[in-house]
Amino acid sequence: MVSTTTADSLSDESRRDGPPSAAPRTRLRNAIALLCVIGIPLAWSRDPQLVWQPLLPIPLLFMSPRGASRVLALFVIALVVIGGGVTTYRVGMAVPDWPATFNENMWTYPLEKMLEEGWGVTLEHLHRLTATAVGLVSICVVLTCFIRRSRLAVTLTAFATLFAISVQGVLGGTRVLANSQNLAFLHGVLAQAVVALIVVLAVVASDTWARTRPTGSKYARGAIVLGPMVTGVVFAQVALGAWLRHHGQIVALMIHATLALFVIVMVLIQSKQLGLAASEGKDIGVDRRPLAILQGLLLGSLIVQFTLGVLATVAIWFISDGMEAQVSVGEAIFATAHVLVGAVLLSSTVVGGIYARQALTPEGATA
Repeated sequence: MVSTTTADSLSDESRRDGPPSAAPRTRLRNAIALLCVIGIPLAWSRDPQLVWQPLLPIPLLFMSPRGASRVLALFVIALVVIGGGVTTYRVGMAVPDWPATFNENMWTYPLEKMLEEGWGVTLEHLHRLTATAVGLVSICVVLTCFIRRSRLAVTLTAFATLFAISVQGVLGGTRVLANSQNLAFLHGVLAQAVVALIVVLAVVASDTWARTRPTGSKYARGAIVLGPMVTGVVFAQVALGAWLRHHGQIVALMIHATLALFVIVMVLIQSKQLGLAASEGKDIGVDRRPLAILQGLLLGSLIVQFTLGVLATVAIWFISDGMEAQVSVGEAIFATAHVLVGAVLLSSTVVGGIYARQALTPEGATA
């Protein structure tokens, strides 16, 4: 009798100490569904654009943080391309007010009117719509972390990402209100850091990251130390590139081209270190394929970025006849692609650094 009572007591305690009730998550899901049922018809009755713009990210709340963060990464790729096009065509002030668009609600501004106003207004308005979409999706990522009770690292990274995106949005709007090229430069630099942070979020939320456990490696110290160093050098190069695009000074071009050689050397060293650690994993029976993938991504983005840099320089100075002349098709393609691949390269160095910390530990050290 005593043993049975004790067993029942232990069973009750184990139930109390187990996973918390799913009732809050269920109520949140029901609230989201109710919001869709009520909000979509109301938004449609006012303006159909309010359905497919601000309400579009709501279904993401039914996804996992891993899936939602990947959607966020796709949105930010589009944002980098459109934002890069805005800078390339020098149309950042095509819409002179913010957060409104020509004194109208940004989300209800007619798309037909946007097209009629010309290429500059079209690019800048699309840039704003995509930026707000990125912000809304990032909010949904944070909410999915609450709904799914994600790991603390994922939740904290999601909150940090939302904060960084919010700061970037306010900075972009302030740049318009102040009509400041210096703020435009800062906006461009911070954009690359935000992209890297979003990529980190997608990596940390992945199942591969959750399964990875550090194992001893003779290349661990080098890979871990190199990560921040290479990231710092690449970010400095990104900042110089942004200064060149917004101010067009020859001195900035010369420094940018010179530092590119240093970037090449540093990225090659980091990729080599990650490749050696991945090969070592094969020899000792440890799966380190993510390190091999990162090595390939670093080398590939480095080669493409260097090629695009040369092509963009040729297009600007020999086809467009300088940074103040009319933008040629070649300049638009190569310069904008150079910005996008630069973000990929920076993100690869950041992920290479944090993944080295996650997967490797110096031999003899405690994991």
